[in-house]
Amino acid sequence: MTAQAALAAVSIATLLPSPPPAGQHAAPLPACWRGTVLTFVAHTDDDLLFMNPDQYNAIRQGQCMRVVYLTAGDRGEGQPYLQARERGIMAAYARMARVANRWRNDGWSVGGHTIVRHTLLAAPRVQLLMLRIPDPWLGPGWGSLTPLSRLESVSRTNVQSYAPYRETYTRSSLVAWLSSVIQAVQPSTIRLMDASIATAYTQLCWHCPGHDHPDHIAGAKLVREAMRQTPGPYLAQAYLGYPSQERPANLTAIERAFKTATFLRYMVDDPHYCPPQTPCSRPKGPETAWVWRQYRIGPDGQPLTPVQQARQ
Repeated sequence: MTAQAALAAVSIATLLPSPPPAGQHAAPLPACWRGTVLTFVAHTDDDLLFMNPDQYNAIRQGQCMRVVYLTAGDRGEGQPYLQARERGIMAAYARMARVANRWRNDGWSVGGHTIVRHTLLAAPRVQLLMLRIPDPWLGPGWGSLTPLSRLESVSRTNVQSYAPYRETYTRSSLVAWLSSVIQAVQPSTIRLMDASIATAYTQLCWHCPGHDHPDHIAGAKLVREAMRQTPGPYLAQAYLGYPSQERPANLTAIERAFKTATFLRYMVDDPHYCPPQTPCSRPKGPETAWVWRQYRIGPDGQPLTPVQQARQ
């Protein structure tokens, strides 16, 4: 067995949980005496590429970790690719928690919707929450809308999530749901992507300086609106996405090595990064820049204040 196959063979539970019995309420979240980090990202690698090593450091410090993935990240390829990406992100978080890659998979009902919840068995303070909103390009590629960016920007739009919980969301209901999550989790820190990029979604391009993925921007705008509706004593912390590659590398050698190894563990399960029967030993393309960088900003795109920096 190759090293790649051995990593991929790590045992996890099924990714398709049965729906909860009618009337079942969300199970209470574990006690989180050292605080809870509530992270919102669009895709099941955004947190690894743009929010690490902060994610790892919070887990190492004993904080609870709740990560909400707004889209399925399936690129229009459906549930097989969705499930591969979820296997990868679960394995990456098990690695960061330094426990066995075994998870309990069920449904979490909050705010009138039910989503997929993955709870790390040996460290149940780590939970990954999956909306599974389909995520194809709705046109020929960059400069097109995605379901999430269309939901955020086009009135009277709705989207339906993948099975097993086929929930329908409008812009207002998704913002309300995000607000319900904030209320339920009671986070000490909320992490989101950069919502400050003003370029219209249909004018974004892949290699243009300062541009980002429409899902990153749309998701961050929706989260920021939910935060405005749900004020609290939490620290709001945003992160640069693609534009981080335009700034100097700012992680230490140890941080780069750990972040790269964690992302590689995710890559093993993602066939777009690691096609079957091909070597998978290092990030390629822009990921080689992103794993050497992490840039925090305020939720409105401004640099963090000294008080915020002191709370890192």
